[in-house]
Amino acid sequence: VKGDRIYGGEVIGIVGPNAIGKTTFARILAGEIEPDEGYTSTGALRISYKPQFLSPAMFGSESHSVEELLKKISPESLNQDSWLYADVTRKLGIVKLLPRDISSLSGGELQKLAIAVTLSREADIYLLDEPSAHIDVEDRITVARAIKRVVENRGRAAIVIEHDVSIMDFIADRIMVFKGEPGVEGIAEAPTSVKSGMNSLLKYLDVTFRRDPRTNRPRINKPGSYLDRYQKSIGEYYYETPHDIEAPVNEQEE
Repeated sequence: VKGDRIYGGEVIGIVGPNAIGKTTFARILAGEIEPDEGYTSTGALRISYKPQFLSPAMFGSESHSVEELLKKISPESLNQDSWLYADVTRKLGIVKLLPRDISSLSGGELQKLAIAVTLSREADIYLLDEPSAHIDVEDRITVARAIKRVVENRGRAAIVIEHDVSIMDFIADRIMVFKGEPGVEGIAEAPTSVKSGMNSLLKYLDVTFRRDPRTNRPRINKPGSYLDRYQKSIGEYYYETPHDIEAPVNEQEE
């Protein structure tokens, strides 16, 4: 991992292929495992960590309710006059889950609860591994907004591992790209701009994305299509705005 600084109020996105070490990196930062080489010095930092794999058991006793858990973690998250309640508890749909036993939650509900718990804690760094997993597409931006809101309101930093390009495009201020040989070795580049980081990753994966002029969201190009070939020819694997693209409009595929 190449060193750099992370600043309060910013979100660092982590991207890369599967089995390249992203989750291992998160677990090292969270203090769950030790690195094979070097050292970490996060002991003085409060890190609130949402792991990739979830189970009701991670919250302690499986028999208690969502409300009991949040009351223990952060009473503010249940205060209807607080911004935390408005921007996290309510927006993530946790209010309707309050009377439910944690053991009865579906995968998507458990994910939302884990995100709410992570964001409700007072911390220096919020570390979330794949927060969009098991979440409906229409709810993913809501999750991303909740993360950004907490980071901005508290002036803290967040590190988010995510495979959904649209979410990473929306949430990240800077990006760390992991490359290497999956299952063998992963090398993390220092944080860079979203455009530079995504361009580096997509070139590595040999994939191109354009920007939809109607929704402004990134959309993958069909392999071998005109836009795919054109963007590769000019070294632009990822466009930040629809205006970046100069290829003929009638050549652009949906």
